[in-house]
Parts: sequence; C-alpha cells; structure tokens
Amino acid sequence: MDIDNLKIEIIQRIIDSNDTFLLLKIKEILVLPTDSIGLNEPQTVYETSSTKFVLNDWQKARIKKAKQQIENGEFLTEEEAAIEIQKWFEEEEKLYGQ
Repeated sequence: MDIDNLKIEIIQRIIDSNDTFLLLKIKEILVLPTDSIGLNEPQTVYETSSTKFVLNDWQKARIKKAKQQIENGEFLTEEEAAIEIQKWFEEEEKLYGQ
C-alpha cells in the first residue's frame, strides 16, 4: 500500500468514527502540546499513576447529573441492582431460550 492510499484510509476511518476516546487519542498523537490548534475551552483532565483521562462536555454533564441523582437518593443499591439484573436475565431467557 502506498503512502497516499494509507492516508486516505486513515482519514476515512477518522471520518466514520464516533468514538470520542479514539479521536482524542489520535489528536493527542498528531497535535503537539504547544500547538494552538484545539478546543476553545479548557478540558478536564484526570490522571492516575499511568493513565490520563480527558472528559468531553457530554461526559462532564453525565457525571454532574449522576452526582445530583445520588444526592436525591435516585440510585439502586448493589443488592437492588443484582435483583434487577437477575430479573432481566430471566425475562431474556423466557423470550429467547437458552
């Protein structure tokens, strides 16, 4: 495969992708930290010992909503969730068999 075809294939895969994490990783590879090309707003970055997570606006909004739901008591305990999952499995088994 020649270099031009490789570039076209990569560009097409980027265009077709809706995976924010993948696109941010590609951007990280292609854009130098001092490069002025990028988002107009600061990103929220969380670091662990070996991994850096960059959250987009949708992810930050979902986290905010989840925190509000917890504060309002709108959540399942681990036991309640296990019961719900078991019920779901039983319904799926009735519908589709095993």
